[in-house]
Amino acid sequence: MKSMKQNNSFYIIWLGLLFEVIILSLLKSYTFINESIIIVTVSLHIIFTTIVIINSKLKSKIVFISAFYIRLMLMFWDIYRNSVFKLPNSGSDSEVFYYYSLKVMDNLSLVWGDIFGGMYSKMNGVIFSFIGPQRMVGQYINVLLGLSIIIIIYKILVLLEISPHISRMVILVSAFFPNSLILSAIFLREIIITFFVVCSLYFFILWFKKGKTVNIITSFLLIGLASTFHSGVIGVLVGYSFVLLFYKQERDAYKFTLNTIIVFVLIAILTSIIYTQFRGIFLEKFLTVEDINDIYSTANTRLGGSAYLKGVEINNPLQLIIYGPIKTFYFLTAPLPWDWRWIMDVITFFTDSILYLVVIIITIANFNRIKEHRTLIISLLLILACVSLIFGIGVGNAGTAVRHRHKILPIFLIIFAIVINSITEKTKKIQKEVKKDLSK
Repeated sequence: MKSMKQNNSFYIIWLGLLFEVIILSLLKSYTFINESIIIVTVSLHIIFTTIVIINSKLKSKIVFISAFYIRLMLMFWDIYRNSVFKLPNSGSDSEVFYYYSLKVMDNLSLVWGDIFGGMYSKMNGVIFSFIGPQRMVGQYINVLLGLSIIIIIYKILVLLEISPHISRMVILVSAFFPNSLILSAIFLREIIITFFVVCSLYFFILWFKKGKTVNIITSFLLIGLASTFHSGVIGVLVGYSFVLLFYKQERDAYKFTLNTIIVFVLIAILTSIIYTQFRGIFLEKFLTVEDINDIYSTANTRLGGSAYLKGVEINNPLQLIIYGPIKTFYFLTAPLPWDWRWIMDVITFFTDSILYLVVIIITIANFNRIKEHRTLIISLLLILACVSLIFGIGVGNAGTAVRHRHKILPIFLIIFAIVINSITEKTKKIQKEVKKDLSK
C-alpha cells in the first residue's frame, strides 16, 4: 500500500523510543537514573526523530519538523518554566495525573484497581516502574503522539487522493492548531485518545475504500482502546456499527433491510449488556449514571465561570431530544460571542472554536455540491454526530469542551479536506468547460 510505504518513519520513530526505554530499564538495574541521563536520552531521540523525518518520503518536511520542535519547546517550558507562566490546561489535572502515576509506579497492583486518571495514570505508572519517576519521558511521549497524529492525517489525505495544496493546508492546521500544540506538550491524556481515534479513523477509511474485514476490526479495536482512556469516544463505535451494517460497498450506498435492522438492535442489546457487566473497564466516566434521571442530572451540570446554557434544563426524554442537539452545537463551538466574559474567551473562540464552526458551516452550505466521497462524508458526519452528542450531553463548560472536542479534531479535518477538495475540483471542472466553450 503506497501510503504505508511512504510513512515508515512513523514506526521507526516509535521503535527508536522503545529501544531507549529498554536501555534505560536495563541501566536502572545498575545505577540511579537522574534528570541528566533523561535529558541526554530524550535529546538523542530528538536528533534521531529529526533525521528520520528528513530522510522520509513525507512531503513538506519542514512543517513536520517545525511542529515537532514547537511541541518540544512547550514541553520544556511546562517542565522548567511553569512557575513563570502556566500553559493553558497545565496545572491541576496534569499534576494529579502525575501524582497517581507515581502511586501506580510504587504499587503495580493498582493497575487492576480504580484510580484517578484511569488508564492514563496506569500506563505512565507502568512505564515509570521500568525507568523511574521521569515526568519528561511521559510528556515526551505526548510530543511524539502529537507528531504521529499529523503523520496519520497525512496518510489519510494520501489515501483519499486529496489534492496537494489542500493537503498542505490541512496538515498546516493539524501541525499548528494551538490546542493541539499545548495538549501534545503537557501531562494530560487528551493527546493519546486523539491518537487512537485518528488511527481508528485511518483503518475505517481504509475499509471504506478497500474493504477487508481486518481493517474494520482493527478500527473497532483502536476505538475500544481509546475508550479505556475516556469513555466518551465510544460514540465513534456506535457510528461505526451503523455504517458497517447499512453501508454496501459494492453499491457505494446505504441499504436498510429487516435483517440488518435486527442485527443493529442485537448490537444495541449487546452493548447494554457490556455496559452493565464491564462498564468499569470501558465506561469509566459514566460509572455514576445508574438510570435515566442520572443522565438528566449530568446534562444539567454547570461547572465553572465558562458554563453555558445555564437556563436549559433536561428532565425528560422529550427535552433530551429537543435540547440534545443544542448542547451538542455548544460543545463543538463554545465559547460563543454572547457568552464571552473576558479576553481569554475571545482568544479561545478565534484560536479553537472558529475551526469547528467554519467546518460545520462549510459542510452544510456545500453538502449538495459534494460528489466525490459523498457516502464517506455522510458516514463521517454520522459518526461525528454520535460522539458529539454523547460529549455534548455530558459537558456544560467551555473550558472542558475545548479539551474534549480535541479528541475528534481529526474527523473534522478530514471532513473539511473532502468538502474543500470537492468544491475545488468542481470549480476547476466548470472553468475547463467554460474555456472549452469560449474556444469554439
